[in-house]
Amino acid sequence: MSDELIITIMGHVDNVLLAVGIYYSLASIEHYMDAYFTNYKASPQVLACISGCLANTISDGAGFLVTGSWEWALWVMLGCLSGMLVIPVLEYINNKKSR
Repeated sequence: MSDELIITIMGHVDNVLLAVGIYYSLASIEHYMDAYFTNYKASPQVLACISGCLANTISDGAGFLVTGSWEWALWVMLGCLSGMLVIPVLEYINNKKSR
């Protein structure tokens, strides 16, 4: 399969899954945050960031997986997850400013 076709299929699957997930709120993280972090109430910004980033990670990975590009799927998902490390930093900065 050519690289152009792989990227086209990946992009299509990625955006279809992301659109469906967001439209039907399948990427909602609020339930899990409430269940597992009872002593921490996340701000709407944090929940939106986590939900959006996880949905993007899943849809990016699935997009590459359907093309059979296992290695690309792994690396793009690791890249997406590592990009989420900025969320606690942003929350820390935001909390410092509001004090």
